[in-house]
Amino acid sequence: MPGSVVVVVLTLGLIAAGVASAHDPLTDLPAPTSVPEAWDVIGQSLANIATCIQTAQFKEIDAHVSNCSPALRVLQADAKRQNDKPLYDQLEALYYSGDAIITAARLKEGAAEKASTALAAHRAAVDAVSKRYAPEVLAARVYACPMHPLERSLDPAAPCPKCAMKLIRRRIPASTTYEKPGAASMKLTAKPDEPLQVGRKATITMTLTKNDGTPVTRDTLLLMHTQKIHLLIIDASLSDYHHEHPTPTAAKPGEYVFAFTPARPGPYRIFADVVPAESSVQEYVIADLPADTPPNPIEDRQTRLLSQVDGFHFAIKFATPDQKLRANQPIAGELSVLSPSALPFKQLEPIMGSFAQLVAFN
Repeated sequence: MPGSVVVVVLTLGLIAAGVASAHDPLTDLPAPTSVPEAWDVIGQSLANIATCIQTAQFKEIDAHVSNCSPALRVLQADAKRQNDKPLYDQLEALYYSGDAIITAARLKEGAAEKASTALAAHRAAVDAVSKRYAPEVLAARVYACPMHPLERSLDPAAPCPKCAMKLIRRRIPASTTYEKPGAASMKLTAKPDEPLQVGRKATITMTLTKNDGTPVTRDTLLLMHTQKIHLLIIDASLSDYHHEHPTPTAAKPGEYVFAFTPARPGPYRIFADVVPAESSVQEYVIADLPADTPPNPIEDRQTRLLSQVDGFHFAIKFATPDQKLRANQPIAGELSVLSPSALPFKQLEPIMGSFAQLVAFN
């Protein structure tokens, strides 16, 4: 990103080093590790195929059919262990009826009708196989960590083994077009009670709605890091960062209020960090707060991967040879903290459900 600046803001519960990486729940779905998880994948994938046919998103169907293949392999391995060849052969036939959906969806004419017919035949075959399994196996649901999506369990009460966060229902997005991780399915508007002024507390009223105008209320959002809504607020100079949690008003559904005190002139940008219950996919919804004063320019454009605060030493590393970030490329990062005595610091306390929060703005 030539000529750009990235500012990283760290909030600590005062590290042992930690690693985070990007994850797309549609294209990076891990292979099931049990029969119940396999059926959960098959069930969600079939529902997503129907959605993609209805919305003419035929290119997405390949991924959903492909997600079923590892699930079928798990079921076949289980059938083989039980020496159940008839069941094994029934499962084998599902590969071919699934492929028929892909073939139909790729047709230049009549794709919707032919794909729907192929899906109906595939569903009938799946339903026939499902009769060989107990209802509780078919009804099982997978729960995953919002921060570590590959960590999952069939027990909704189980904590994440990496960060101890509460797991949420894992949902496989139907589309990378409309449910792409990071792409908002909602809109945010925000208005201060008076123009922003440096050093003066401002009360902000914000409205959160779905793209169709339906209000987004707290009961439609999942709890993540102990809150339903996190607001990440930054000024144009990328030097004054605020983290706030709005509260709903009694005026109307989807309306919230919060307050903060600007330390810099000019407008501020708000990123609302939310996880809709219907998708379980984290989103960032953006709104701008206007100001009558011009913003300060970005003053510091030097790369700094080391920092010292109150005697503690902080270092961040990125898994590239030149340590540089590039647009649209996932990157793994490692953050470490040393005590004033230059030893690894291991006495952090949880803040918002984890030991550290990392936020980056470009």
